[in-house]
Amino acid sequence: MGLSEETRSEIVFFDVETTVPTRPGQGHAILEFGAILVCPRKLVELRCYSTLVRPSDISLISSLSVRCNGITPDNVSSAPTFGEIADEVYDILH
Repeated sequence: MGLSEETRSEIVFFDVETTVPTRPGQGHAILEFGAILVCPRKLVELRCYSTLVRPSDISLISSLSVRCNGITPDNVSSAPTFGEIADEVYDILH
């Protein structure tokens, strides 16, 4: 309520689910992304966002990944890529 950028007090918590690498040097891919913007003074949620994310290489989702987080290739096949949601996430959190 009328707070300037200098006095704005908010905290963002992020939660991600990723693939589990199955060979040395293999990176992680984000499969689910969530964020919540909280006012720590009042302990209230101001905004939140959550979505499944389609990795650029679906084959990175191994059976080990599925056992770890329950997210299958079919779950993310029609999900947006992280690049497609990045601007939306930025807008929600600002």
